[in-house]
Amino acid sequence: MLTHILIFVLTLFAGFIQRVSGFGFGIFVMMFFPLFLPSYGESTTLSGLLAGSTALIIAIRHFRHIRWNIMLPLLVTNIIASYIAIEYMASMSSSTLKRSFGAMFVAIALYFLFFENRVRLADNGFVKTALGILSGIMGGMFAMPGPPIVLYCINIIKENIAYIATLQAFSVILNVFYTLFRAKAGFLGEEHLIWWGVGITGAAIGSVVGAKVFSCLNSRVLKRTVYILLLVSGIISMI
Repeated sequence: MLTHILIFVLTLFAGFIQRVSGFGFGIFVMMFFPLFLPSYGESTTLSGLLAGSTALIIAIRHFRHIRWNIMLPLLVTNIIASYIAIEYMASMSSSTLKRSFGAMFVAIALYFLFFENRVRLADNGFVKTALGILSGIMGGMFAMPGPPIVLYCINIIKENIAYIATLQAFSVILNVFYTLFRAKAGFLGEEHLIWWGVGITGAAIGSVVGAKVFSCLNSRVLKRTVYILLLVSGIISMI
């Protein structure tokens, strides 16, 4: 019961933050899921299921704006890299996973705090391959494939609706594959269905509340607060 309450509260906050600031749902919940769920692998599985479900609604709503030509090359390299990462993760010790997880949190926090919207990328095959592989590793091992793809798409896609639609479609497709790969690696159990039901309810309520108070909050301050929390969480995990 305590696990269900924690999942509900965390996803409620995650849904709220996502709606107010556009900040990654998965990044927020993964700061806490590994602290109380049975294993790190099960934490990434639940995070992926919830992230994919929340993204599906937006992807369907803006389906005609999805830029498939941009997304497909990134998907191929991502899926291959994520499969290898998930298989490798199954053989890693818990302490190694936590340290790697913490290091990734620190890197993401530093990027968003100091380099967000400052990095410009070329639109070529090498960049797509490199970012697809990096995103696959981050998605497979840490349930956070978004930052490299956001970095690429924000430079290439100029229309806001197309940008959002493409990212959400990317999340949906990837998390389908991630879930299949994690199930094969033994990280998906029957309890995930119950956890998913609790989590998606919390996320929906948080999103509704966030929409109502959107105009009253400073999204920049909120995002920076979460980034700092992310940095601290990463350092603690590394130690």
